[in-house]
Amino acid sequence: MANIYVLINLSISNAWLAASIHANQQLLAAHNIDLVPFDSANADFVPFNISFWYASAGEPLSPALTEKLDTVQSSLDAGRSVLFLGQSADLNIQKNFFAFIQKYLCTEIHSVIPLIIMGKPTLCMEFWWQATPQGVSENLADKWINYAKNTSQLVLQAQDEWDKERLILIPYLHDAITQNSITEISYLVFKLLGIDDIPHIAAPLPFYYFTNTASALRLLEARQVRHNDWPPLDNTSYMAALQKLDQNWGPEPYSPLSYRQALLENGREDQRKLENLLDLPAHSLDAPDWYGTLPEMDASMSLKSERLHAFAETLTPPMRNILLQRFANDHDFLSEDQKALASALAAMEGTEFKRIEEAQEQPVLTVLTMTRNHEKYIGSCIEGVLAQKTDFPVRHLILDHYSTDDTPQIINQYAREYPSIRPVLLNNYHCIYQNVHDLFIRCNSEYAALCDGDDYFIDPCKLQKQMDFLKSHPRCSLCFHPVAVVFEDGQEPGVFPSRDMLPRGIREEYYLSDLFKGNMIQTNSVVYKWRFRDGLPAWFRHDLCPGDWYWHLLHAEQGKIGFLPDIMSVYRRHGSSLYKYSFINRLEHRRKFGMAELETYHAVNEHFQDRYLLPLAKLANGVLCDFLEIFMKEGDKHFLDLACESYPKFGKFFLSQLTLTNQPPVAQEVPK
Repeated sequence: MANIYVLINLSISNAWLAASIHANQQLLAAHNIDLVPFDSANADFVPFNISFWYASAGEPLSPALTEKLDTVQSSLDAGRSVLFLGQSADLNIQKNFFAFIQKYLCTEIHSVIPLIIMGKPTLCMEFWWQATPQGVSENLADKWINYAKNTSQLVLQAQDEWDKERLILIPYLHDAITQNSITEISYLVFKLLGIDDIPHIAAPLPFYYFTNTASALRLLEARQVRHNDWPPLDNTSYMAALQKLDQNWGPEPYSPLSYRQALLENGREDQRKLENLLDLPAHSLDAPDWYGTLPEMDASMSLKSERLHAFAETLTPPMRNILLQRFANDHDFLSEDQKALASALAAMEGTEFKRIEEAQEQPVLTVLTMTRNHEKYIGSCIEGVLAQKTDFPVRHLILDHYSTDDTPQIINQYAREYPSIRPVLLNNYHCIYQNVHDLFIRCNSEYAALCDGDDYFIDPCKLQKQMDFLKSHPRCSLCFHPVAVVFEDGQEPGVFPSRDMLPRGIREEYYLSDLFKGNMIQTNSVVYKWRFRDGLPAWFRHDLCPGDWYWHLLHAEQGKIGFLPDIMSVYRRHGSSLYKYSFINRLEHRRKFGMAELETYHAVNEHFQDRYLLPLAKLANGVLCDFLEIFMKEGDKHFLDLACESYPKFGKFFLSQLTLTNQPPVAQEVPK
């Protein structure tokens, strides 16, 4: 018989303790305990089993959750215990989670042992506020007060659900997160798991859950300009330096004083119940003295000069220089905090900040590359750009979105050798489509070319030829050429676009209207007269997929489209490419990307104010026809219904063109 441990941490130690447990997976495994698979996009920073907590025992399981559940069941079948990490202050969510465990994990065979860590409810609410840097709405704030003043109900619910004798309650009475407090609670939890060995205590991580004060959080955020983590910085040392000062800077509350006072007034009764449940003396869970009197931090106020200089002094000279280089690379995007920190760092280094700027000729053309997990390919992409023979300076901006392979290291190695390469390394809690925005805003050259990290240029004169063409054809705002399509699965190579894809055959110039017949421009074949030198307008959609066609249209709006007949780039098709199914399984591709394609057509139609509605509706018909085929073959009408409801203009046109020759399958009546 194995145990199902459920660690519910409702204290400010939550993220820190989870990180320490995550860092001790091998120690846990050696004692026959497996961590339940994580699924959060932030799992490196806050390793919680979020999908399990938000699952419902009454609804079908997603394929991803089924796979994780199978992993848990395999551990239990092998006689190994499992450990869930997470928490929710919502009674309904906790109740659903308990019901989920009861239904799927054979609790009549395996013992469920909840370990509930309870901190001061007042400080939990402050912690929730700090961990929401994007801002807290009034409704959410009211919900948090309600949670915090009913914390004892979570314990009572757990007692009702599980054997009261197996329920382990652990008080956490510290007012701040420190290395000592995390060490103390970690040792206790591991002991309760039956492990006497001393666990490794994880270092503070560069994430907003791991600071105590507003000053520390702002300095944590200041280390990256627009989320760029290049040049590489020793984040562990950075956080250690920050933590050393952070412990002496508080308190700096985020939550409004009125909310804290309301919780103090309305939460007294629940606090006494919680103290009784934890077998604590009265007032053990009282908030610190500042809680009901200190006003909230004013985010618009400048960081204190003495704190900036103290922090700059704590950092090593190499770390100061890396930060200064980061600030120089993205000088135009610095926040007020970053400008202030840059001045403090420059003062420590005995130099003026403006003199740190890279001494390099400004580019006339920028090659824009987005990449993720392309370690097999990114070298060819970079080499193809470096091989370009031009009479103008070229910069290569390479944005990596948290690759988990060696892609960032390869990019960094090239960047150290070639100053023309400017990396942008995003972290893993960065929104996926925001990468387009963070790449494009950094391009302020007159011209721009595109090349994804798994594609490459094969003609060393490609960029020069396209620049010469655009200069000799001033009416053109972009130009493109055919590319070689290489399949890694052994399929015969091809060329895109084929001759029959080109409207009106091979021509030197095409029009905006031609591009509405379909995307004939492969991403790494295009060079733009860059429309966004002064920044991206508010109306720009960076979240569209496919995005390249949208970018082509926006540039073709300002001029003609030039065409060169030479094949000068390679477009790879491989198993991990974004559109891998488009050539293999059309319906599977539509299932995954069909709604995104319709949203792109919709966004384009809104931009052009219905002027091209008819050709867009014809393009949308391709998606809707595939959704109809899914319905005809499988009886699944979900995609078709959702598409017509979400995009009524396209749906109306599609239905007006529809002629059925076969009847859809008749749904079988379910016996009562």
